Amino acid sequence: MDFLIFSLSLMFVYVGLAQLLHIQFGMTGIPNFGVVGFWGLGLYGTGVLYVEFDVPLLIAIIGSSVVSGLVAFGLASLVLQKSGQAILAATLALSAIISTLMITEKDLTGGVQGLGMIGYPFPELENRNLLFFGFLCAFVLLLIWGSAKLRDSRLGRNLVAIRDNEELAASLGKDTASTKRMTFVVTCGLMGVLGGLSAPLHQFLVPYLLAPSLTFAVWIALVLGGKGHNLGAIVGVFATFGLFDIIVETYVPVPAEQAILLPNFKLFCYGVLLVMIIMFRPVGLLGEDRPKERKKEASTPLANATLKEG
Repeated sequence: MDFLIFSLSLMFVYVGLAQLLHIQFGMTGIPNFGVVGFWGLGLYGTGVLYVEFDVPLLIAIIGSSVVSGLVAFGLASLVLQKSGQAILAATLALSAIISTLMITEKDLTGGVQGLGMIGYPFPELENRNLLFFGFLCAFVLLLIWGSAKLRDSRLGRNLVAIRDNEELAASLGKDTASTKRMTFVVTCGLMGVLGGLSAPLHQFLVPYLLAPSLTFAVWIALVLGGKGHNLGAIVGVFATFGLFDIIVETYVPVPAEQAILLPNFKLFCYGVLLVMIIMFRPVGLLGEDRPKERKKEASTPLANATLKEG
């Protein structure tokens, strides 16, 4: 039961990361390939503050998410107005730098030996892992609700306009640079929050948690479900992480001599799914979800005359 709660908690972390990537890339067009870097800053930042400086867990999560946001602000100021290839390379390089720092800064992070132990809050409660899972679910559901509201808001329409044609949006008086920077900073800060919430799940932090595979898994889930749809991230995570990491690895009776092949088989299936989606349905399983347009009352004289005649 504890392992199932742990697996479901990780799945909801992936859902949250994919939802934030949907806002960054699906709505705004920012190709962030440094998801694991910002998540890792929240993860290790929480661990360092909690273990080395005895900071309460909640404050440690908030502090580490602020650090993630500040790093995102610095990166956004440098490359966010560059081409998509430059942003992709810069965010990917940042995640590699953060991973290297977690290994080399042994005095703070423990290096390859790891950092821990990080326990769940409220240690006096018996079902604290289940309560923490409930809190994590509530936070991710809040992200999903906020993402849905954002798409149909004025800011959401501005983000879609920036994604489709930033030059045109700027010519209409929109401050595209500030809007993109604000969106990137806030979403990366929230990735840091998810990293901080992941610290009690792993309890003992080691550098291999910051492998690029997390970024690739989130991207595959988003593309599979549909980068332009609010619920595409959820469908993609359930079809990848939920199917293989929970159902197959936990409940399918795989012989012991073949269990070692499961990780490679999972990556193979991810690749096949991704190729099929790109070939036959590039918009993803759920496709594109356009913002709702506000209904405007007819105000022209001809329209008013038509209404009166009717």
